[in-house]
Amino acid sequence: MNTKSDRKDLKKNGRPENGRKWVRLIVVLAVLVVGALGGVWTGNWWANSRPDRSRLRQRDEYVGLGPRTGLAGNVTLSVQPINISIKQGEPVNVRLTLANQGKKPVLLNSWFTPMPAVFKSNQLPIKVRVTRNGQPVVYRGSAVLFPLHTKRDFIKLRPGEEKEIKLDISRGPDGGRWDISFPGQYTFEIWYETYLTGRYIGVKAWTGMTNHVVVNALVLQQ
Repeated sequence: MNTKSDRKDLKKNGRPENGRKWVRLIVVLAVLVVGALGGVWTGNWWANSRPDRSRLRQRDEYVGLGPRTGLAGNVTLSVQPINISIKQGEPVNVRLTLANQGKKPVLLNSWFTPMPAVFKSNQLPIKVRVTRNGQPVVYRGSAVLFPLHTKRDFIKLRPGEEKEIKLDISRGPDGGRWDISFPGQYTFEIWYETYLTGRYIGVKAWTGMTNHVVVNALVLQQ
């Protein structure tokens, strides 16, 4: 019959004590492995869930992140003159006026080069659609991606304030232009539209679309 001293000796020198050590070692190793795997998974999840600011900024720049609000009466567009007679090859010069009719200041994208609406550029907000006798006029040029905006590329309009822009609406970016070389009556439909928020450079820009204005240009034969 085993005595208490015999059982103590067995714990010190026998297999039961060694077995418990191995069990504890295996448990510790298992905990370490699970912890390491969990840490890797958590790190990957955290990295993937965090937004890539540079990628989001480019998306905002070229596609736009602002809500598509449709017509927004707090920013309006007007144009003078609305009827123009020019000779072939002459510019179609107009004065566009952006006005803040709201009760709060707004920040507007100031890149005012006319852009064909079919290109759906988010960088250039002055959209233009040209027709002749109801048919679309060909634009001679291609879509252009410009460098990203900076804070200096936005202008502030306080409530009731206006911004006048003088433009040749027959010319687009990078030397492009609408083909108005044939005599006849041309219609220029113009509006301001952009969804560039500027949030990733610390700007909260106005996004949406203004009312549309129309300029009728009669091109006379030389």
